[in-house]
Amino acid sequence: MPIEITDTKNGEKTCIANGIRLHSAYAPVKEAERFVQSLACSFEPSFVLVTEPALSYCAEPLGKRFPKAKLCAIRYTDSFSEWNGKWDKVFTYSEQGFLSEEIYAYMGEEGISSCLFASWQPSEKAFPDQNRAVWNEIKQAVVKSRNVLSTMTYFARRWTKNALRFCLFSHYNGYFQSGSCPIIVCASGKSLEGSLSFLRSFRQRFFLIALSSSLPPLYANKIKPDLILSTDGGYWAKRHLSFALKHFPGVPLALPAEASLYTQFFLHPVVPLSYGDGCSESLLEDCGYTKTKALRNGTVSGTAAYLAMDLTSGPVFFCGLDLAPSKGFSHTQPNALESDAEPEDFRLRPMETRVLPSSFRSTALDTYRTWFSAADFKGRVFRLSDSFHFSSSLGSVSDVDWDFFKQSDSGGSKPNFVIKRQEFSIEERRSFLAKKINEHLYSDEWIKNALPSEYVVYQRSIGTENEEEAKEKIQTGMTEFSKDIIRSLGRS
Repeated sequence: MPIEITDTKNGEKTCIANGIRLHSAYAPVKEAERFVQSLACSFEPSFVLVTEPALSYCAEPLGKRFPKAKLCAIRYTDSFSEWNGKWDKVFTYSEQGFLSEEIYAYMGEEGISSCLFASWQPSEKAFPDQNRAVWNEIKQAVVKSRNVLSTMTYFARRWTKNALRFCLFSHYNGYFQSGSCPIIVCASGKSLEGSLSFLRSFRQRFFLIALSSSLPPLYANKIKPDLILSTDGGYWAKRHLSFALKHFPGVPLALPAEASLYTQFFLHPVVPLSYGDGCSESLLEDCGYTKTKALRNGTVSGTAAYLAMDLTSGPVFFCGLDLAPSKGFSHTQPNALESDAEPEDFRLRPMETRVLPSSFRSTALDTYRTWFSAADFKGRVFRLSDSFHFSSSLGSVSDVDWDFFKQSDSGGSKPNFVIKRQEFSIEERRSFLAKKINEHLYSDEWIKNALPSEYVVYQRSIGTENEEEAKEKIQTGMTEFSKDIIRSLGRS
């Protein structure tokens, strides 16, 4: 697309794209200043994002009006890359890209909620197709951030209660020293079935991380994992992990403190995962647990990918990572939840009716697949199967077969598990945790995680007439939060 850049009478640059003038022919700097002053914004934004600002004259006045905000731009064309240095972050739209995921990854849910979005209007007319697509991507990022905040609000108390129980009862903890051998991560998609015989045959040549849903088919095929991973804080994860407790009692569990566990799991060796945020983070630190860094992700497979890359310098392979609808069962059989549901089947509600939804498109699977497709794993992560026909690709994650695995396997050392036992009295730990709750309760980190939506509202209200009202809501909410979570400690 031809971009014509010329000088104005006062010596400033201006430009034309598709016959549309993107800046004033006389005073583009003054025009940009007027544009910035015309922006309606009733809060102090953390980010300001402008769609295709062309020669970026608006960046400097934006920085003066919003000095605390990070300035971002979305490019519709690379013709203006010379002016990218005026921005803290520049995104480039591509039809093959994943702009919404890039925005979310950079700003996070709180950042998006406190972002001022603006459009350099001449670019709307010069690039109508790109403009329409970009604002749709922005909408997707906003919807995702809203959904994540809603999820965090709903689960905040449960996650914190889980973390308190973890710190109260967990004695056997440890971490892995990194190795260099291949790592295989087993999910439970239908493609796993074709790889089970290969996993058994080559078992000594790799380190095996099993996501909890893959445990029944691995056990049925006499395949023992080196590490079991679960990140879910809800009931169904406990059902999968109960299988681990019974059939793989000596295998370490890697999970965040906020994960949901039965009490008997606390006699099992655990690798505490650290997301670097949340109430659980400070509790783990207070109690002196050795933490393993992990990425918080909507799917346990995403967490597993980066964890595996940290545990080895070698390649990482996924088996059973389908992330797509399927006919019949959506998981390789046997499956713990299927075993629970099967006895409830009867003539008027047979198995076929129960499993039918797995053949329909799933918003969650679409989201997970998009995340994998947008992630950059530096060529280290592969999807491994026995020539399974996947319905969709996963971006930089190449689909490979077992011949590829054999050729790429150059040996190497396995990650080594180091276990530590914490000695403490339950009563002493209970009193200690109650004290720490009171210390942390009104910290930014705890408020942000206990009341994420209210925290965003408060941050946006600072300096406005609504600030006191928002502050009172946080005070009330944190008092209720404290009363609720402290009950999980039992008698003091």
